[in-house]
Amino acid sequence: MRAHSKSRHRMAARDTAPNKRGLMLALRRFRRNRDGVAAVEFALIVPLLLLLYLGTMEISSGVSLNKRVARVAATTADLVTQQTEIDRKTLEGIMQIGASILFPYYADTPRITIAGIDVDDDHPDGGQVVWARRMNKDGSFEPGLTADDYTFVPDRLRIDETFVVMVRVDLVYRPLITWVTERDADGNAIGINMTETYWFHPRLVEDIPCVNC
Repeated sequence: MRAHSKSRHRMAARDTAPNKRGLMLALRRFRRNRDGVAAVEFALIVPLLLLLYLGTMEISSGVSLNKRVARVAATTADLVTQQTEIDRKTLEGIMQIGASILFPYYADTPRITIAGIDVDDDHPDGGQVVWARRMNKDGSFEPGLTADDYTFVPDRLRIDETFVVMVRVDLVYRPLITWVTERDADGNAIGINMTETYWFHPRLVEDIPCVNC
């Protein structure tokens, strides 16, 4: 009986030994097998590379657009302050010229506000609106600011009994990811608000009157 039991154990050991060797060989082959590794690595890296690429493009586009918004404000203010007298039609034409600087970016239209401001030490915030005109995003025009209302003027420009032209440009920059998002409750595009304000003194005269603003 004991001899028979020992022989049975030897046979079982001999049977399991090839199975263990086969398993080890299979594991070694699996470890050495590089088929598909490149595809897996590519699948893992591509989303990150795509994110970096799109992020770089969006940052570059945003910086470029912000420079254009500043150029719109500067150009508009420069054109207005070269006048000795201005009217509503001329102001509206200048604002349309300024908006064209944004070409070919047409994801959003700018809102441009121009105001002639009387600067005096007696004004609470440094300035008082003499005339103003605004171009809305839909291309329509309105006064924008109320004449005779007091308005803020930066300290560096608060020179008593002077005149200054203020131009403010507002634009919403919509990154690529927001193209598929909905608008807010007011129907406005969801994005990054860009605002540039320029203050220029008249070039040729002390103040610039607007005859029908």
